[in-house]
Amino acid sequence: MSGRYTKEQVIQLCRNLLSASDEYQSKVDQFGRVKVGLLPWVQQAGSWGWVYNRPWQQLLTEMCDLMGLEAQSLLPASSELDHGLLDGRVTDRFDEIEVPEGHEGFLMLMIMAWQGQLRAFDLYNRSIDQLLAEVRAGDDEALFKAVRVDPAVLGAFTAQSRLAQAALVGDQAFFDSLAKALTGAKPRRPKADYDPIRDLYGTLEDLGALEGLTQDELCEIFIDHLGLYPHDSDDPYAGLKKLFRQVRSP
Repeated sequence: MSGRYTKEQVIQLCRNLLSASDEYQSKVDQFGRVKVGLLPWVQQAGSWGWVYNRPWQQLLTEMCDLMGLEAQSLLPASSELDHGLLDGRVTDRFDEIEVPEGHEGFLMLMIMAWQGQLRAFDLYNRSIDQLLAEVRAGDDEALFKAVRVDPAVLGAFTAQSRLAQAALVGDQAFFDSLAKALTGAKPRRPKADYDPIRDLYGTLEDLGALEGLTQDELCEIFIDHLGLYPHDSDDPYAGLKKLFRQVRSP
């Protein structure tokens, strides 16, 4: 499929993405109830922090490979939307997931890192691997942000390298800031009720599905067709447009 999407196609795409998200979350919830089973793997592997060395797209692909899924069907190019997202076949791929024997623990470590990536997007609109790239470019604050998301990121090569450099030159100011990031208050998370809106808007933007739609049409889709934003305020369109602007603000 190529060209711009019709409003009806975007509505169907959103509904299928929401359905797929619900299925994924159910798997994550099941996983969350057995986290104690991760302890032996953490003791053996050290932590999932080293998994953050992978770009988030690569992490998603490797996770899907282990689960027998196709990552491209979850984050497709616009020309491939008709391979699952528009006709609702994405959720079928979560059924009867089988992980190769001996890889279950590694998959759990990857899921832990993936949850960290999602939290980083929620808090900073950037993935942890993007924050680590900023660290390599000399931005220590990016490391402190990553630590606030998940202290296990200190197991990543980039973080270890920066720690070693600071230890070598006796950079006490760096370690004071790191201690504050580890023990201080966590940044306020955006309102969870609007997670579906943020996720959908970001995905639609990445897929190029927003082209040809006005902001008012998009508000109509999210409010009237999907019911994701309350319509009983004085100006719901203005409130939703403000939320849209926040999605890609760093």
